[in-house]
Amino acid sequence: MRLRAALLVVGILACAAPTPAPSSSPARAVRGALQNVMLQAADVPADYGIEKDEAMTPDDLANGLGTTQSELKQRLAVGYVRTFGKGGVPFVCCVIDSILIATADEATARTTANEFRARALEIGSVETDLGETIGDESRAFTFQQPTADGYLITVTILFRYANVVDAVEVTGQPGSFERPYVLDFAKKQAERLRADAEKR
Repeated sequence: MRLRAALLVVGILACAAPTPAPSSSPARAVRGALQNVMLQAADVPADYGIEKDEAMTPDDLANGLGTTQSELKQRLAVGYVRTFGKGGVPFVCCVIDSILIATADEATARTTANEFRARALEIGSVETDLGETIGDESRAFTFQQPTADGYLITVTILFRYANVVDAVEVTGQPGSFERPYVLDFAKKQAERLRADAEKR
């Protein structure tokens, strides 16, 4: 009799216990190979060709961010760069760079984006406002590089999408391109990252 009573109490308590909350959905993340989710030939004008297309070495990545290889290893950080150009002598416009850095999660990507920004300012880039933001931690910079005939200007849009940091850069002679030109490439890059994250 006591056993039945004890089981009855347990049953009542079980029924009264709150229903466990459903597990939260996994955090969004880009999982595709970086070379497949960065700017493609179809995203740039037809007269541009690929000039560079390669994974970044751990040393290049660490030096570029001003951090250590061991720190990047803890973040599972890997980088890839693809450069488009159309040549021409003398060079006028333009070189288009897409740099992707994938990390373990959003938190490590946020740290990496902040390091990229700090490094850009350290080498002489000037933070600017293009009137529009792309993704998260969105920043824009201009950088002037002296040449024998004057200087070249690089406009960079840095942003984070989920666990990936991206920098889209356009370099050319002053007046050879408009700043919205860079925004267009950055939007295309963000859309590729978004499409990859949403299909998983």
